[in-house]
Amino acid sequence: MKIPFRIGDVLVYLFIILLVVGSFAGLSWMGRGSEHNQVIIEVDNTIWGTYDLPMGEDTREILVDAGDGLYNQLILTSVGVSIREASCPDQLCVTAAKINRPGQTIVCLPNKVVVRIIGNQEGEAPLDDIAS
Repeated sequence: MKIPFRIGDVLVYLFIILLVVGSFAGLSWMGRGSEHNQVIIEVDNTIWGTYDLPMGEDTREILVDAGDGLYNQLILTSVGVSIREASCPDQLCVTAAKINRPGQTIVCLPNKVVVRIIGNQEGEAPLDDIAS
């Protein structure tokens, strides 16, 4: 004997679907509306450089020297940051997607290079040194 769906079952499924959709919507909106985004490049846990994202059609290329002949070539545009070329054997950092929102990172483990974006939301106070 088959038991049909009851109204409580439908409500539970609807709640779960709304929860999942709301979570994805929240994640997709996270980091939007931020201003003054900066790119921080770290080599072996030491800050190698800090750069502002270019505006408009400007493009900036940065060659990160990780020592011992290891390097990463970064491309900074208003759309995001990506690694164009690297001396690492696996090339995972080159195939990584562009990052463009605060909190996103690209990591090249063999070269010990970490590229991350930081920024402040509109109306939010800047982070202090302890929080970052």
